[in-house]
Amino acid sequence: MKNLLFSVLAIFGAHQLAAQVSFTDIPNLPFFDDQGYLRGVTWVDVNGDNILDVSVSGATGTSPNFVNATAIFIHDGNGAFTNTGLINSSQLNAFGQGWADYDNDGDLDVYFGATWNSGGINELWRNEGGAGFTQITNSGATPNTPQPYEGTVSWGDYDNDGFADLFLARWNQMTNRLYHNNGDGTFTDITTGAPVADPGWTAGGFWADFDNDLDLDLYVVNYQIGASAPGANDLFRNNGDGTFTKLTTAGAVVTDAQNSRSANWVDINNDGWLDLFVGNQFSQDKIYFNNGDGTFSTQGLGDTGYTTWSSNWGDIDNDGDQDLFTMGFWGYESKCWRNDGNGVFTDITASFPNVYPLETSGSSSNAIVVVDYDRDGWLDLHIVQPDAIADHLYQNQGDGCKSWLEVECIGVQSNRAAIGATLRAKATINGAAVWQMRQVSAQTAATGQNPLWQHFGFGDATVIDSLVVEWPSGTTCVFENVAVNQLIEIEETCSIQTILADPMANAGQDAEVDWCEGGDPVDLFDYLGGNPEAGGQWVDMDFVPTTMPVQGEGVWYYLIDGPCPDTAKVTVVSHPLPVLILMPGDTTLDAGSGLSLLASGADTYTWDPSSQLSCSNCPDPEFTANESVILTVTGEDAFGCQASASIEITVLTKDLRFELPNAFTPDNDGSNDTFKPLTTGVIFQSYVLRIFNRWGQLIYETTNPNNGWDGRFDGKPMPSDVYAFYMEYTLTDGVKGTQKGEVSLLR
Repeated sequence: MKNLLFSVLAIFGAHQLAAQVSFTDIPNLPFFDDQGYLRGVTWVDVNGDNILDVSVSGATGTSPNFVNATAIFIHDGNGAFTNTGLINSSQLNAFGQGWADYDNDGDLDVYFGATWNSGGINELWRNEGGAGFTQITNSGATPNTPQPYEGTVSWGDYDNDGFADLFLARWNQMTNRLYHNNGDGTFTDITTGAPVADPGWTAGGFWADFDNDLDLDLYVVNYQIGASAPGANDLFRNNGDGTFTKLTTAGAVVTDAQNSRSANWVDINNDGWLDLFVGNQFSQDKIYFNNGDGTFSTQGLGDTGYTTWSSNWGDIDNDGDQDLFTMGFWGYESKCWRNDGNGVFTDITASFPNVYPLETSGSSSNAIVVVDYDRDGWLDLHIVQPDAIADHLYQNQGDGCKSWLEVECIGVQSNRAAIGATLRAKATINGAAVWQMRQVSAQTAATGQNPLWQHFGFGDATVIDSLVVEWPSGTTCVFENVAVNQLIEIEETCSIQTILADPMANAGQDAEVDWCEGGDPVDLFDYLGGNPEAGGQWVDMDFVPTTMPVQGEGVWYYLIDGPCPDTAKVTVVSHPLPVLILMPGDTTLDAGSGLSLLASGADTYTWDPSSQLSCSNCPDPEFTANESVILTVTGEDAFGCQASASIEITVLTKDLRFELPNAFTPDNDGSNDTFKPLTTGVIFQSYVLRIFNRWGQLIYETTNPNNGWDGRFDGKPMPSDVYAFYMEYTLTDGVKGTQKGEVSLLR
C-alpha cells in the first residue's frame, strides 16, 4: 500500500506544476457602483476584528446631480458586506481617502479629500471603536474653505513623535499643505518649508524612508508646473529635525518633465532599498532604481506616449517579488506586469482575458487595490471605475502550492498604525536565500490604499528564516524560524502572535504522540497545528478510513488534496500505566512514632495529604504519626502516564481515657454541636452508642466513635430535654466496658 500512497502524491505533484494564477470576477457586491464615480477605495480593518472591510469614496448618479456615495462596508469574513451607515459625508464628490490612527487610540480613522471642481470641503472622521464615526470639524486640518484638490491624502509621521501627520496635494497652481499632528486631536498648518513652498498641479504625495535612516521622506508627483508645461516631480529628504531638503541632484527622478499622475514606493529588485515607479500621462512610465547613495537610475516601462492614471503593486503569484498593475486612461488599456525579481518586467496582461481589457476600450479606472480580502494567502484585485462603468473585485485562484505571510504591525512608541515601519524577511526560495522588504504605507496608490497589513510571498519556502521589523522609534525586532501561511501581529514590544493560521500549515511535518493506556482518546488534528478536516483524509497504513479520535497504537497518514498536496504522518505509541508498589511496613502506629514509606514503579511521585510527611514529591518520605490518615501517592512515568495507590495509617493514642459531656448545644457554631465521647487519637477497637427519649424509644445509634448525635430523629430536630444514653466499647488495649447516663439537649 505504500506504492499507492506514492502514486497519489505523484498525481498531486503533477497538478501542482500545471497550476497558474487566475482570477474570478466576484459579482453583485454592495460596494460596487455602475452609475457614478467612485474615485477612492481602501481595504481596512474598521472594527478591529482582524477582517478587512471596504471604504469607498465618491459620488453616484449623473452630473450635475451627483449624490454622495462615500460609505464603509463591514465584512463578516465570509464574503458578505453590510453598509452600516458609519459615515454620513456631506461632500458633493469626494476624491481620495487616507486611513491612520491619528489619535493612537487603537482604531483607524479616515480623512476624505474633496474634489477640486466640486467646491467640497475635506472631512476628518474619528473612529469610535468600530461602533461609529464622529466628524471632527475643529482639528485645524479641515479648514472651512473649498479645496482646489485632486490628489492623495497622505499620512506619515515625519518627525517621529508617535503621531501621524498629514500631507495634502493641491491642484490649480496652488501650494500643497502639510499638517503637523499635535498629539491632542489638533493639527498645526505648516506654511513654510520645502514641501509647501512651490505652487503647482500636484497629483499626489508619497511618504517613504528611501534612504533607510528611519525617518519618512516625501515624493511629490506634479502633473505640471505653471500654466501648461509638464513639470518635474520633487523628492524631499527628511533632515530628521522636522525640516526637509529638496533634492536636485538625485537624477532624472527629480528632473524628468512629464505629466505625472501616480507613484509607488516598492523594493522592486529585493536589494533592501525602496525604488520608485511613476505613472505618467502622455508619456512613458518610469522606474527609478534606488542606488542606495541618494541617487536613482532610470528605466522606462511600456510604450511611449502612454497614459497611466493609477498604479499599484503586489506579489500576485507569491514567488517572492512584487508585480505591477497600471490603470490606463483616455483610451489606453490597463496592464499587468510580472516582475522577475531583478527589475525585468513582462507584460502578462493577455494572461487574464476575463480582467483585461476593462470596459470602454481604456479602463478609465481611478483606483486599484491589491488585497487578500478572503484571507486565503493570495492577493486579489479591487478596481473602481467612473461614470456608468462597473466596478470589479477579482478573486485570485492561486498558483499552485506557494507559501506566504501577512503581518499587522502595532506601534507603541511609534505611531499606533506603524506607518513608516520597515519589514525585512529572508527565506530560501528555489534553493537561494532571498531577502524581501516591505514598508508600512498609508498611501500605496493615487486614490486607492492597500491594507496596512504587509503581504509576502515565499514561493517554495517552508519556513521564514529571519523576520526583522525596524520601527520609526529606532527599535528593531528580530524573529527566527517563523512559520509560513499565516496572518500574524507584531507589536513594537517585539511580541508576536498568530491571528489566523492556515489549517494546512503544518501538514507534512511528522509527529509522534505518546498515549497512556486507558487515557483520553487522541485527536490527531492537534498534531497538525490546525483543523484541516475539509482539505484531506486520514488513513491508516492499509488505506482504511480511520475514525477520530483514536485510542491505541498505530500509524496514520493525512493526505491533503487541492493546490498544496502534502502528507503528514502521525505515529501513536501506546504506553502501559506505571505499576506502583508501596512498602509502608506496619500501618498501625502509636502517636508520635515514625514510619518510613517507599513507592516504586514510576519516575516522579506526589503524596497527598502531605502535612505529616517529610517531603511531598519524593519516593521515600518519613511519616510522623499525629492522627490517622489515608495517604495517596500518584506516580508519573517519562511518557506522562499516571497511576495512584493508597494506604490507611491508624495512629493509636497512649492515653485510653475518654469523657462524656452531660449536655450539648446543636447550633452549628462549631463547639459542642454533637454528643459523643471526648478523646485524643484512636482508643476504641469496637464501639456502640445508643440514645433514648424519656419514653424509652431508641432515636439514635452509631458504631463510629468519630460520629455523634446531632439532636435529630428521622431528620427532624428534637426539643430541648433530657435523654438517656447507653455506650458499650472495647479499648485498643483489650479492656471492655459500658457507660450509661443522661445528657441534656439545649437549644
